[in-house]
Amino acid sequence: MKRFLIVLLFILTACNSQKKASMENSESQTQENSPLTLILQDAYSGFENQETMVIKNQKQLNSLYAKINMTRKPGLPVPEIDFEKEMVVVQCGGEQNHGVMPMLSFSEETNSEIVLKSVVQKSADEASITVMTNPICVYKMPLTDKSVVINKEMK
Repeated sequence: MKRFLIVLLFILTACNSQKKASMENSESQTQENSPLTLILQDAYSGFENQETMVIKNQKQLNSLYAKINMTRKPGLPVPEIDFEKEMVVVQCGGEQNHGVMPMLSFSEETNSEIVLKSVVQKSADEASITVMTNPICVYKMPLTDKSVVINKEMK
């Protein structure tokens, strides 16, 4: 009985440690002075092609989450966004069979546009990964009329 409790305690502790490390890693991906706030990072989006979207209303956001949640039971909750003050930027990595995650970071802002960098982070042990993924990152940022430009960069 004691051995069972020790194993159970170990498993619960290990799961919480992984979750905490994953959250800290996600938080460190967004720059301190960046207008971007990461609200979702997942390996399965439902999007087969690489795509970047700027969402400025609730109807578009609901449509995005309907596609993401098509094969999920229960589905991911739709985040609450105040579209009078904020907008959503979505980076989909497309269908992949290797460990990469597309991440956005703030690059610069001009009078007419906001430039974001799309950094593709490769897995350290890419050769051992054989799972098909469709990675997605969803960010919120302050609402602007400026155009959002995405520059791609490999890491």
